Amino acid sequence: MEDHQERAEQLEREADKMEQEAERVGGSIEETRSDWESKEADQTVPGAQPDLERALEEEAEEEQGEDRADDAEEEEDE
Repeated sequence: MEDHQERAEQLEREADKMEQEAERVGGSIEETRSDWESKEADQTVPGAQPDLERALEEEAEEEQGEDRADDAEEEEDE
């Protein structure tokens, strides 16, 4: 019976350690995310902003998709 009790206590300690580590890692992730978001907002940080050319291409593709959807709706109405 003592072996079971000792094992249970050992597992509880391990679980507590894992929980503390998870909290530490979670804090690190949040800190890194916050740091990256502030860098993205800072125009003086090279490479942190999205590629302007890519952004313009994606915007054009979205507009084309919207135009196609509008055309399809007009055809249905006729």
